[in-house]
Amino acid sequence: MQLKSIEYTDLPQAAAIWNNVVDAGDSFPGDTLLTEAETWEMFSAQTETVCAHYDGKVVGVYILHPNNIGRCAHIANASYAVHADYRGQGIGRALVEDCIIRAQKDGFRGLQFNAVVASNTPAIALYLKLGFHILGTVTGGYHYKDGSYRDTLIFLTTW
Repeated sequence: MQLKSIEYTDLPQAAAIWNNVVDAGDSFPGDTLLTEAETWEMFSAQTETVCAHYDGKVVGVYILHPNNIGRCAHIANASYAVHADYRGQGIGRALVEDCIIRAQKDGFRGLQFNAVVASNTPAIALYLKLGFHILGTVTGGYHYKDGSYRDTLIFLTTW
């Protein structure tokens, strides 16, 4: 597997992976599928957008950007998406580890996740293994596609 900054040729596959996670309605906060042009615009606006390549395919993507503006912009935020057929194979871990390295190189002093859905047990286990701490819980913070609500967790790691 190779991790590299997104190129325009990656867009169709990366956008499809992103939209698949959005459409599932169980982890990403966004609820609108994006056209390829909208996805490229969003990816291009990030501090980093990185794709995982395996066997000639894009199998994962992440975005990294400041969690907030101004005096709070030194803490990063990120979102990760792995192609459904490649989950459970260490791609998510590779994306998060690469993200932490790039965040440090980009001058961030930490990485915060604002809304990890409490039912996303693989992500929670990964973040805890990688040294993130749970700062708190937002009761009913995520509105599932099926209309139900789930708690969200706030995670942080600093360096």
